[in-house]
Amino acid sequence: MRLAFLLLSILLASLFEPNCFRFFAGQLIRFEAWRGGITAHIGSVGGSLFEPLVLRDTVWIYESETGPITRVEIQATIAAFSWRNLLPRASGNAFQRLTFQGVTGKIQFPLNPTSVAASDHPFTFRLPRPGGHWLPAPERIEASEVDFIFQSDTDYVRLLDTTFTLSNVEAGTIRAGQILVKHPWLNRTFRDVHGTTAIQDAKVEFADLTLEPGVQVQSLSAELDDLARGLLNLDTRLAAFGGEMRIAAQTLSQERPFAFEATNNFSQINVAKLATFLGISDAAGGTIKSGYFKFRGPPQQLAKATASLRLEATNFQWESRQWDTLVLGATLVDGRVQIPELALVQGHNRLNLNGEMPLPTEGVAWWQSEFSVKIAAKIDNLTELSALMLPEFTFAAGKANIDGSISGKNQQFDGQLILSGSDLKWRNAPIEQLHASVNLNGNEFQITNVSLFNNGDYVHGRGVVNIIGDKQYWGEVRASIEDLATYAAILQKPIVPESLAGGAVIDWSGEGSAKGHSGKFSARLRKVRSLGVTAALLHPINADLDGTYAQGVMQFSRFSLSDDESSFTANVGVGNKALSLQGVRLYHKQALWLEGDALLPLDVWNAWPNTTLATLLDDQTVTKINLTANNLQLREASLLTGWKFPIEGVVSGNLVAEGPLGGLKTSGKWALNKARIPLAWSGDALTGVEGEATLEGQALLIQKLTGNHPAGDFTASGKIDFTNLRDATLTLAATSAKTALRFFSLDNSDHPSAAEAIVSANLKINGPASAASIAGDAKLLAVNLGGTRAAAPVDLAALFLESRSQSLPPVFALHAPPWNAWTFDIALRTSQPIAAQWAAPPAGRCEADLRLTGKGADPALIGTVTFRGLPVIVGRAQLQLDEAALTFRDGFPRNPSINAQARGTAFGEPFSAHVIGTLDHPMHFFIFDAPLTGKAVRAELAEVSDGQKELGEPHFGLLVPAELTGGVEVVAWAP
Repeated sequence: MRLAFLLLSILLASLFEPNCFRFFAGQLIRFEAWRGGITAHIGSVGGSLFEPLVLRDTVWIYESETGPITRVEIQATIAAFSWRNLLPRASGNAFQRLTFQGVTGKIQFPLNPTSVAASDHPFTFRLPRPGGHWLPAPERIEASEVDFIFQSDTDYVRLLDTTFTLSNVEAGTIRAGQILVKHPWLNRTFRDVHGTTAIQDAKVEFADLTLEPGVQVQSLSAELDDLARGLLNLDTRLAAFGGEMRIAAQTLSQERPFAFEATNNFSQINVAKLATFLGISDAAGGTIKSGYFKFRGPPQQLAKATASLRLEATNFQWESRQWDTLVLGATLVDGRVQIPELALVQGHNRLNLNGEMPLPTEGVAWWQSEFSVKIAAKIDNLTELSALMLPEFTFAAGKANIDGSISGKNQQFDGQLILSGSDLKWRNAPIEQLHASVNLNGNEFQITNVSLFNNGDYVHGRGVVNIIGDKQYWGEVRASIEDLATYAAILQKPIVPESLAGGAVIDWSGEGSAKGHSGKFSARLRKVRSLGVTAALLHPINADLDGTYAQGVMQFSRFSLSDDESSFTANVGVGNKALSLQGVRLYHKQALWLEGDALLPLDVWNAWPNTTLATLLDDQTVTKINLTANNLQLREASLLTGWKFPIEGVVSGNLVAEGPLGGLKTSGKWALNKARIPLAWSGDALTGVEGEATLEGQALLIQKLTGNHPAGDFTASGKIDFTNLRDATLTLAATSAKTALRFFSLDNSDHPSAAEAIVSANLKINGPASAASIAGDAKLLAVNLGGTRAAAPVDLAALFLESRSQSLPPVFALHAPPWNAWTFDIALRTSQPIAAQWAAPPAGRCEADLRLTGKGADPALIGTVTFRGLPVIVGRAQLQLDEAALTFRDGFPRNPSINAQARGTAFGEPFSAHVIGTLDHPMHFFIFDAPLTGKAVRAELAEVSDGQKELGEPHFGLLVPAELTGGVEVVAWAP
């Protein structure tokens, strides 16, 4: 006993020695931390029994059993004690003040709670309570320079530059320099936030924290020891967004993984203020009158959690959508979302919905799991739906009702939807009555009825489509419409390419699967025509069609096209490799224009809709054609295609053909009179065409073909061998007595110009149509440098101006195939000097020895052309061209050599101008007599004058000795 007393006396006495006191204090703190499952690192311990206890550079780490990890670093912790208050009859608090300086910390809530191991040491540490421990709680707690983060995955709340005081005997304060919130719903920074604090036992409360005007935390309370261990135990009241919110959250510490329970009750929330605070939408409004949200369970494993939501909102607006009232109730139980009520009122419209579905699972669509939904909608004003759904509903009007239910399980479905409407309108397209009903049965989507009525017009339909797996369908449609234009607002893409006009009666039924399709159809079309951009190019026609189709074949029992004057009938069949036209009859009034039969090697079924000649023709099908035309007028007959082709002429003759394409045997004779054949949609055409041709074997023999093209006349004869029908071989001879050819056109420039050559020609065209060659001779009859077709004159004057390099455009260019691949070898010559005109009379003379070579995409000239006697107007000087020779060299199609000279006057004095070199790098010089100078000559050429004669030294060039009677100036090369 005496020994124990002695040891205790020694121990107590040692506490009065500072180093011993610090040692015992540090060990005691580490021991208490260890008992509570906290890892503590203390840099140093200061103070004594008579001075405050100081801990420097401490680190505190705690890993909760449920997953959260807490880490706090403190630069300095100061604990001030009054040891005398431990004596009997003392009235003061022994633990007076606890001060933290430089606090950095984080509570990390784990994203994957199953990966967190539990601590081997249960946490039992509690802050001291008055009378409940050997050491009571401090009277005052102070903290400064606090930087603390509450984080879960990438979401967090961070307090920066924070200072606070806590006391159980007086009111405390808190000031946060910044509060940063990063969350998918809110990403904001609040600055200079002030409030008051209080502490009772280990429970701390913050009050009157104004985050921003209109958003105030009235109170927020939490258990400090729970918070330090990463456990939620919060109770918050907010006055925000014009209403009130109360939030309570606490950790379910007895459960693993990390889970919590939270409730949020709210009332009179102004939606506009809430949306502005969240930064979601500037266009929001309405009021959430009351509601609540409850959650219980692990937030990272929603399938194991439960939740419920209910709210009532009025005058709700979100961006362009608005509704008057909304009542929504939803729950989450066992991984399924249940909606017991969804009631929406918008204007004269009502919507009620309830149902349930599983939580979304990655890779699994919601309809692939078990779900059910019931819907009832009463829409008395479709126009008002534009405020709820899409703005396009402003173009809709009428009433509609929807009623039904749908459920699904294991990708099998069951349910029914019924839709009805009256006085409906979309833009200007009316529908008086609409009825539709749909059933879901197993894997089938059954359209039991679709009916639309309007003023005698109707559409009826029904059918079945499987929903999942290999597509199968069956259906039928019947329609009778007096004028399709009435429904132009509905009949647009993708239903039809352009809005249509005209009457239609249509009857179709069919079925299909992956193995094939079959069905039958009937159509009666009257004066059908387009109302779109191509309307001016189309001709209204009538069509009477009856037929059947199956995989790879379509057979018409009736095929008739007609207009007011003409009609075309035939028995039409479409197979995999052939198009059959039997009993062809084309009548114009009472006259029979075309008759016969045809079996054509056209693979329409497989080539449609991306048809080309290469994919359309079939080499194996045996062709059989026997057609006879009697004074068939091309213009009227082509109208039955529905297009107004710019074609005219009268065709008579017969065609007999049989065999595969590679061995086709033909016979017959054709005549064409008074024809106009378009060359393109640009308007250019062959006119006055007269022709005679004979079919023999695999060739078309052209005995005569005459007419006019936009530039002159033509006569042709020869042979077209179509052994290879995809690329026939041409052997033709063509002549022209007079043709105007336009060269060096600049139609795409700001100042179009061109040279025009009047020629007579004898040409041979040989080779495949895809790459034929044109060879022969052309005699130049006249040349016009002023151009035609509103083209400006060729700028001859530029040849004689200084610093004006020139370059010729292409001779011409044929961009479209096959013409761009055709090759040319044509001689262009003059047998004697011919007339050459520029801008206006008088005309000069021209001689040429040229050859046109190369492909149509970029032909070239080789040879020389010489002009004499042309007037060249430059400024106030009028030059008379003595001679200008252009030599086109092989390999330099845009840059011929030039040698030109002209005579003119400047200020009444004569001079001569000379150009030599190449067109893109010419050298100019002038020859003149004193007192005329080069400067004066250039002034006249460039229209520069001050009203006086420009006599004196040249601006630049060679000075000429004064004793010479004439002057010569050499001008530098143009750049």
